[in-house]
Amino acid sequence: MKNIAAILAMGLAVAAVMACGPSSVKGLKTEIREYQDSTAHSNLSIKAELPIPGQGEAARNIRAKLIEVMDGQLSHIGSYEETRLFPPYEGGEDDTDRLLGYYREKALEAIGILSQEDYDERISYIEDLELLDDMPDWEYDFSLTKSKETERYVVFLSNDYVYQGGAHGGIIGQGGLTFDKEDGLLVEEFLQPDCQEAIQPLLRKGLTQYFSGDGITVAPEELDDFLLLETGLIPLPAWTPFPSEDGLVFTYQQYEIAAYAAGMPNFSVPYEEILPFLTPEAKALLDL
Repeated sequence: MKNIAAILAMGLAVAAVMACGPSSVKGLKTEIREYQDSTAHSNLSIKAELPIPGQGEAARNIRAKLIEVMDGQLSHIGSYEETRLFPPYEGGEDDTDRLLGYYREKALEAIGILSQEDYDERISYIEDLELLDDMPDWEYDFSLTKSKETERYVVFLSNDYVYQGGAHGGIIGQGGLTFDKEDGLLVEEFLQPDCQEAIQPLLRKGLTQYFSGDGITVAPEELDDFLLLETGLIPLPAWTPFPSEDGLVFTYQQYEIAAYAAGMPNFSVPYEEILPFLTPEAKALLDL
């Protein structure tokens, strides 16, 4: 994926800053915590970047949402089941070390139990116990970091890697999380809800570019050979697109529209091309 950045028109950016109320945040200060732990049959790593407390209401809203994302991911350790593996943190959210310490302890305990259960189950049907020596450990790598910040918005990326002893691991998470710095609220809709059919040429152009490379050129009429679609209509990605220097970034998760070997198809649509399909709120946020 291309580097994530954003360039806004200076005059409009200055006007946006001038219009911000006292609760808005200009330069969002953050702090990072990183942990690496292991159990008998699992490895856990956590990298979390959160706004530093005391920067006003907007920053507090951003921090609260990021904590919610972290809680949702780590309390399930990659599971798609709705049942939580441990309760949410109930202490003061401004104490970053205590907050992250709680999720580090509980997540490690959870993955340790699950990986041990998996190991014990394998013992029950593997006659040659020496095979267990080559069985790889479970792994969960949690990552929530700031990717880009402008005068008007800030983008965090939620990308986790999970491996649970199968043929391969996978990437999960929430993808790009874009926050309006005036109120600190998550921007959940960049695209007009009824634009799926009209935006097909842009989706096909971006995916054709994605699958072309390393000496391979994919013609537009060959694109469907690389996709797993029930109809000829390409769906919008489950992850919300997010702004970058080159345009709005679209990212499809593994298996969402293509085989695992295809990776995570992603591409940027230039702002001048995506403009007709943006919501009024997105246009204002991006100063378009």
